[in-house]
Amino acid sequence: MVTATTIKALATRLDKAEQLVADGAVFPVAGCDGYAVVRNGDGTQMYLVRIAAGHENCSCPDFQQRQKAAGLPCKHLLAAQIVAAGETPQPPAPAATVDPVKLETARALGIMAPARAA
Repeated sequence: MVTATTIKALATRLDKAEQLVADGAVFPVAGCDGYAVVRNGDGTQMYLVRIAAGHENCSCPDFQQRQKAAGLPCKHLLAAQIVAAGETPQPPAPAATVDPVKLETARALGIMAPARAA
């Protein structure tokens, strides 16, 4: 049975995997379909990941010591799967900010329409 704790752990792992992808930490291995090298979060280690269905594996300690036995992916495996599937997460768009001085200058120069009355 899948528990809430397991689902929460997987959701956290997926968030971390998406961050690895966004950080450009996943490198498919040229000439070896189904393999990637994934840099860890702080950039100090590289792990070899195999994503071939039914043969998933990662050289990281988390996968070797815990996830493999439980049949669950580590964040590196998830990140490699995201890249292989072409499901690169898009970073959120930055919030738009408007400099009021620049806005009034643009209106005064006729670049922008005058503000409408409320």
